[in-house]
Amino acid sequence: MAGSVTATHEVQRRRLLIAGARLGLATIAAPSIGAAFAQATLGPSIESGYAAGDAARLFYVRAGEGPLMLFLHGHPDSALLYLSQLSEFGRDHLAVAPNLRGYPPSDAHEAVEAYAMPRLLSDVHALLDHFGRERCTLVGNDWGGYVAWVFASAYPDRVERLIVLNAPHPAIHLREVSTNPAQIEASQYEREYNTAAKPYPAWYNYYRADPIKVPASREEGVAMKPPDLAANFFSGVGKPPATTSLRVNVPTLVIWGMRDPHLLPRQLDGLDAYARVLTVVRIEDAGHAPMRSHPQLVNQTIRAFMPRPK
Repeated sequence: MAGSVTATHEVQRRRLLIAGARLGLATIAAPSIGAAFAQATLGPSIESGYAAGDAARLFYVRAGEGPLMLFLHGHPDSALLYLSQLSEFGRDHLAVAPNLRGYPPSDAHEAVEAYAMPRLLSDVHALLDHFGRERCTLVGNDWGGYVAWVFASAYPDRVERLIVLNAPHPAIHLREVSTNPAQIEASQYEREYNTAAKPYPAWYNYYRADPIKVPASREEGVAMKPPDLAANFFSGVGKPPATTSLRVNVPTLVIWGMRDPHLLPRQLDGLDAYARVLTVVRIEDAGHAPMRSHPQLVNQTIRAFMPRPK
């Protein structure tokens, strides 16, 4: 099996890792998938459908039955990011991967406000409700992981376990893009998404709606007034959060590809303030999407973290 891995540690109120701040990466165009394409690509065991999100219709693919695992992709990507995980965990779970809003055949609104965190959190609630589940194992990469961090912190009654792959905790990301020159440089691509003239891809609106803005330099970052993340993330949200602290109290697994050019090592520092029970696995020769480059290793790591299905 390819991939070198540093020690996995389970920590209770101790050091942890993660970070990731590369909220959107690749330069490839986001794939658009429909039911026929999903069937042809993933095989007859994969079903597809639509769920009603927060004023947005969400396309999804699903496999298997059992406890719900919900997989959220990032930018620009699609549900097909998790092809290997759907196949593996569909053996004993209901494994579901939606196309996030902005990615056809899910609805792609033009308004920036349609991509604000309260709308994204409501979409996750809607997906759980669509499948008749109170709780899920929530998995996210890139922006999907960014949303997953916030959702798991605010709604622990709906998340059994959290699994994050190369996605930043918002508070750590804010710190890094405000003070770390290397991270500021690595995140400059985000500035284009915020300033691009129309027409631009709908998923740019995730960045436009996000309260965290990447400065041009460390000097500019230090001088900026930091946004109130809780106020931005939970203002007008449909379901009141249990807490707005952004601290996660459910068991959390972070799988981190250490060669991610947009997620730098200092993003790993200080996360113990935001996760109470954490398992961290570093994959030294993986990049931003370890589930794609190292699928077997990622699946084995998740299996070791998950309880045995009853």
